[in-house]
Amino acid sequence: MKNKLAKPALKPGTPLFKLYIDSRTTIVVRTKKAMDMWMEKYPNAKLIAQ
Repeated sequence: MKNKLAKPALKPGTPLFKLYIDSRTTIVVRTKKAMDMWMEKYPNAKLIAQ
């Protein structure tokens, strides 16, 4: 696609947090603050990778 924007490249060593929200939803967040926000919204979410 011509107009597709590229995602910014991650710097090496950037922590990524993978959260399992429910049976269909897994998300990846970049910061601890974002992870805390998602964990507050979804108390049953599980951290599956760091």
